[in-house]
Amino acid sequence: MTKVIIDTDPGTDDVLALMMALNSPDLDVMGLTTVGGNATLAHTTRNALRLLDHLGVQGVPIYRGAARPMEGGFENAYHVHGAAGLGVRLPAPTSKPQGTPAHQFIVEAASAHRGDLVIVALGPLTNIAKALQTEPRLAEWIAETVVMGGAVDVPGNVTPHAEFNIYNDPPAADIVLNSGIATTLVGLDVTMQASLTRADEPWVEGETPTARLARRVLTSRFRSLPDDGEYHLHDPLAVAAAVQPDLLDYRPATVSVRRDGPERGRTVAAYCEGLIRVAVGVDARAAKDLITHLLAGG
Repeated sequence: MTKVIIDTDPGTDDVLALMMALNSPDLDVMGLTTVGGNATLAHTTRNALRLLDHLGVQGVPIYRGAARPMEGGFENAYHVHGAAGLGVRLPAPTSKPQGTPAHQFIVEAASAHRGDLVIVALGPLTNIAKALQTEPRLAEWIAETVVMGGAVDVPGNVTPHAEFNIYNDPPAADIVLNSGIATTLVGLDVTMQASLTRADEPWVEGETPTARLARRVLTSRFRSLPDDGEYHLHDPLAVAAAVQPDLLDYRPATVSVRRDGPERGRTVAAYCEGLIRVAVGVDARAAKDLITHLLAGG
């Protein structure tokens, strides 16, 4: 099993991705670190707690991270993800986040598991950038980051140039992508090709807690956006890449991020022998099958 920390801003697609990871026999989820993004940090942290409590998950601690990006403030996406960033009601959490800040937990876990730890990043990269600033040796300790973010050779989804996660903290993204950590970048180039549609209903088979909750989330999403016929599996595809990397095709590159100006948040790739694997193609059918299989219970 691969030891992973999941850095997340739940968010409906984060919730689906988290359930996949928790159900995967290939991933050992050591903890969740929360960040603002899809919703405020208060909401993303509460959503993570509510999710694990609802599923009865024990032994996966949650660490609260950055409420703001390195510059300015996060632009939330409640219009996409619904009330409180989740769109479905779950009981109030009975558990609480750990006292250690998210970036410090990342440093401690990476130090304890040098060369064995993978970070799957599903939101803005603020927590990881803060961890790198706290401990520069982190770049040597982390085996890999799998980042859902970026739009290299396709248009963005926030601006013509920028994808949501990168746009929300371009300086942090630039720090992480140029840190020397081996990184798999799963961006809009591939995530826009992996989707569930209304015609796929009920989407996930079975009566496990994760299958039932996945159907609730997807039903809420399609009802709230009646003109949207597709639900793109952005964060689930990043987890799928961590579980089964050969679902995607990659090109090695170096990647820089435009920090400001009219192209703020743009990810610029120079294809070469770099440490970034940019996902450029995906077996969408196989990816969708893996995603729904893990949501059904693995």
